[in-house]
Amino acid sequence: MVIIVSYIQLRDILEGGMDGKKVHLRGWVHRIRKQKKMVFVLLRDPSGVVQTIIKKDVVSEEEYAGAEKMLIESLVSMVGTVKADDRAEGGFEVQIEEFNILHFAEEFPITENQSTEFLNDNRHLWMRSRKLTNVLKIRDEVFRSAREYLRNEGFFETTSPMFVSTMGEEGADLFEVEYFGKKVYLTQTSQMHLEPQLFAMEKVFILAPSFRAEKSRTRKHVTEFWHLEVEEAWCDHEGNLKRQEGLISHMCHAIADNRKPELKELGVDSDRLYSVKAPFDRMTYTDAIDICQKAGLKIEWGQDLRTEAEHILTDDREEFLFVEYYPKAIKSFYMKDNEADPRTYKNNDLLAPKGFGEMIGASERESDYQKIIDNLNRIGDDPKKYEWYLDIRKYGSVPHSGFGVGVDRLMTWMLDLEHIRDCIPFPRTVSRIFP
Repeated sequence: MVIIVSYIQLRDILEGGMDGKKVHLRGWVHRIRKQKKMVFVLLRDPSGVVQTIIKKDVVSEEEYAGAEKMLIESLVSMVGTVKADDRAEGGFEVQIEEFNILHFAEEFPITENQSTEFLNDNRHLWMRSRKLTNVLKIRDEVFRSAREYLRNEGFFETTSPMFVSTMGEEGADLFEVEYFGKKVYLTQTSQMHLEPQLFAMEKVFILAPSFRAEKSRTRKHVTEFWHLEVEEAWCDHEGNLKRQEGLISHMCHAIADNRKPELKELGVDSDRLYSVKAPFDRMTYTDAIDICQKAGLKIEWGQDLRTEAEHILTDDREEFLFVEYYPKAIKSFYMKDNEADPRTYKNNDLLAPKGFGEMIGASERESDYQKIIDNLNRIGDDPKKYEWYLDIRKYGSVPHSGFGVGVDRLMTWMLDLEHIRDCIPFPRTVSRIFP
């Protein structure tokens, strides 16, 4: 006869209502403190940590000998009674009556005050830390809430290839790959493969990796990042701005609603997420250049807004900021002409407050076949490389817009993290491809 034991999550204890109840627990030894006749174990599972106490005169000799021998990260199961205790972490302690070691761990290599480089070398172990565990649980909510918003708005999730034959973004280096004797690239963006799909489904999105071979060593750059890309038919520039506002606001509020314990443990005030509401602030690229010049930055109209400019525009700002109508010379060929200023496209970047940088790149897409040909010729690119992409402008071309969200950058702002790698399970940077 098989006896099925019902184990509880540690969060059930921490949320209260279990004082005096007998519980079955299992998890990893997060911290341990050994005294002469008792062993204090801070037990960890994905939901939290709870203090337990194993007394020599309560458990069997064999069980207590195991408790004295075990090291942190050993895997254990326990049976005990919950007691409220203000002195214990989380306000509760479990007094153990039965104790079983499922696996004796070796001496854990990560201790206090390790260097960032050492922690990243051992990231496969470091992710057990409370900080990274909480970050990864919030990451799950970021993905879930993005899908929730878009599906509720009638979007279909789809997929696109990671190997591509053409570039999608000017100014961003590509990773070249040998593909059965041909030269192809890892995708910078799925946009060009999303657009044909909206002609079938009208509203589509993808959540997938993108790759940029930029040799940037800043807190905002990784070579592989998670990219939420959205394309929508019958949507103009103004509609595109509203869609971005709706998505970002929904994601921020969902994190604040559904990950309160994790935010609290990370020291993040949920009010900064609740404060994200439409409409966002807006300014033109031309006005942004003027502001930067008046602040003493040496920048001319036609140059891109780099890190220093982003700081000037957002360091004192509490709200997200749309910068719209960038020059054609620094943006991609598929964007819609801005009739009000023929030097520019109908596009925008979304900048986060406090200098965290660009979260979104977006535009209304050009629906006129010949104008795209003209744009490609202007930048010296061969239209023949884009025949398949240009085809969709020949057969029922429809007004449409789209954007891409750098999910990792958005999380970096949400959680006020020091570096973008701090929100990625296994980050890839210019100097790191391991573990």
